[in-house]
Amino acid sequence: MGDGTLLETLAKQDCNSIYIGIELSNEQCVQAQSRITLSNVIIMNRSFEDLVPTFQDESIDQFIAVLPDPIFIDEKREEQWKLFYKSVHYKLKKEGRLQLVTELTDELFQPVSDDRYSAWADWLRSCFLSLGFTLAGQQEGAPRQYVSRCIKQFSGDPERIRMITLDLLK
Repeated sequence: MGDGTLLETLAKQDCNSIYIGIELSNEQCVQAQSRITLSNVIIMNRSFEDLVPTFQDESIDQFIAVLPDPIFIDEKREEQWKLFYKSVHYKLKKEGRLQLVTELTDELFQPVSDDRYSAWADWLRSCFLSLGFTLAGQQEGAPRQYVSRCIKQFSGDPERIRMITLDLLK
């Protein structure tokens, strides 16, 4: 959840839902906890990977993963992270949603070509479809209403940091 800016925005827009912000960085959690006082927000200083398996199967309406650590989406580590997202799939209610906002960069931080981006987007989509998700939507970039420090930073260099949003349904 980073500093909680997006979490706070979403929770203010929907006071009837409970929002759980998960962040590994203690510093980011403390910053978010000191700023967010909404009764429908729970902030947890834990690893997403460790916490998700503790939720009951078919108990979550939606997961939103914004710019997850590359180890949870990297092409070279596909077999490792696919198991994690399979667990996410189990935790979602029927017709639950996973919204994933992630990025592609060149190893040398050179501009990412349209061809490379398209091939990567196809690969990413096929990974999640193979886990049982259905694609509800896809867009280049992050949703406009999503504001965070990292999204702003990454959006400032769209040639070298190409973002994608996948809306996936169980």
